[in-house]
Amino acid sequence: GELAYLVQKLASTPEPGGEGMMLDNTLVVWTNELGRGSSHTLDNIPFLLIGGAPGFTMGRSLKLDKVAHNRLHLALAHAMGHRLETFGKSRFVRARGGVVLTTGGFVLNDQMLDAYRPEARQCQMRVAADGDDGSGIRLGMAAGAGTRHLDKVSVSLPVTQPWDLKRGLLVNSRGQRFINEDAYYGRLGDYALLRQDGHCWLVVDDAIFVKPEYGFEVCAVGETPAELGRELGLPEGALESTIEVFNQHAVKGKDPLFGKREPYLQPLVEAPFAAIDCNVESSRYAVFTLGGLATDVDGRVLDPEGRPIRGLFGAGRSTAGLAVGGYSSGLSLGDGTFFGRSAGRAAARSRI
Repeated sequence: GELAYLVQKLASTPEPGGEGMMLDNTLVVWTNELGRGSSHTLDNIPFLLIGGAPGFTMGRSLKLDKVAHNRLHLALAHAMGHRLETFGKSRFVRARGGVVLTTGGFVLNDQMLDAYRPEARQCQMRVAADGDDGSGIRLGMAAGAGTRHLDKVSVSLPVTQPWDLKRGLLVNSRGQRFINEDAYYGRLGDYALLRQDGHCWLVVDDAIFVKPEYGFEVCAVGETPAELGRELGLPEGALESTIEVFNQHAVKGKDPLFGKREPYLQPLVEAPFAAIDCNVESSRYAVFTLGGLATDVDGRVLDPEGRPIRGLFGAGRSTAGLAVGGYSSGLSLGDGTFFGRSAGRAAARSRI
């Protein structure tokens, strides 16, 4: 009825200011919302394409089992092109070799953080560019892409700067150490936020103390470890025991519990003792996401079964790259440049 009427009108109406009929330059897509009305299945949904634009071959029937519907939408987007504003002028570009998604992570997207790593929303600082809103990852997912490690984040806690503060002891709400304090501050943040719920303090004595950088503040002082522990509300005797055990081994240049090394093995003995606030509600934790689209070594985006999606590539923080096992400064640059070049080369060799 209505569809046939529309197509007939397009087929019989000359293209205004152009050649042929309007149907020659139009693509009509008709579909049904269900594959079978009785069971409400979403499998085997029919899609009918009519028209001469943008170059699809008509007059044939294709059966595609278990292929995501958005793959068709992606093919339509590839074919129609994308409008860009360049130096004040509009033009359309069309991807012939492929699309490379390099739009960043999703640390600015609260909804995605809630879904995959809600603890990250507590951090005061989100390390991001304007595009780290998950748009590229969601675009890939809409095209049928699989994802990896969306729960992985990098959390920095730069409380041990200046480095003299690495001689202090990071303790949790039970008054116990949970990491070697000379570790990379990205590891400190990961352990503090994700394993200690963001509740911890850096304990120092008078010999160790220097003013912390990045706005960290002293929140409690005591003439003895016991007094400091009471000020922090720690379990009775916990902080004293932690400091006593550490001092016993530190005088021998050892840390059998966590492996802290010289020159940061210094017993805490000189009063007063102080606690530097490292609680996530009041201290600087810096976070960004590490997980993203699943890709292979050529930057080809993969579906959940590990099959490459034709014409779709990714690199950088839009993908789950090298850093998901533990971030170190600069790895995002490595992911972006190395795999970006690989994806670009693969896209140049392919045809959509």
